[in-house]
Amino acid sequence: MTTVGYVWVGPLEHNADYQRALLRERGAERLFEDVSAHTSTQMREHLTDALDELHAGDTLLVWRLDRLGATTSAVVSLLDLLGRRQVGVVSVADKLDTTGPDGAALLRFVAAFTDLDRRLHRERTIVGVYAARSRGRVGGRPRALSSTNVERVLMLRDQGATVREIAEALGTSRATVYRVIQDADRGAAEAQDADPAPAPAPAPAQRRTRMLRLPSIEHDAGSLPATD
Repeated sequence: MTTVGYVWVGPLEHNADYQRALLRERGAERLFEDVSAHTSTQMREHLTDALDELHAGDTLLVWRLDRLGATTSAVVSLLDLLGRRQVGVVSVADKLDTTGPDGAALLRFVAAFTDLDRRLHRERTIVGVYAARSRGRVGGRPRALSSTNVERVLMLRDQGATVREIAEALGTSRATVYRVIQDADRGAAEAQDADPAPAPAPAPAQRRTRMLRLPSIEHDAGSLPATD
């Protein structure tokens, strides 16, 4: 199990010495760092590198949760992604540890917060993208995002983030985000069209009613009893 530390330095912060020292003291074996020099952008390019280093059983260590994203939806989606990958998250200042006894309850809350229907839609979309790609149906220029960030784009989109917010959160262009979303929607549509429609249920057998024709009985007028 590996502990990976992530440092983010905002435009109003002087340096990352305090964060580096704190994370190393708490057991970080590797450090990844992003520095934002402008207030107009909060890119976290090396956060993706940190995520790619994490595997099931590993831990991502940060000073505060706001190091992980510029918006609440970005942080929540990342916690959900790491939870499904069985990667723990420790925030020192927030006293949050998803690897502890309360971690499972916290991750269940995060999963519920991200909305079940939207997560199911995202999963179908991702499956459609890979299915279309395996059939050679996805063309265009090579995508400038890793598979991790492709999934993050779709998660943020499903949580209501705008294309501009997604691009700033992932440190990429809006054109790239548009291409990811368009490819995902096209792949989902192709996957849905490829699924065979269920065969209609057989109609219930109709009961045939047989009409029995009774033989006519002719009475001889002489054999009928006389009436008064």
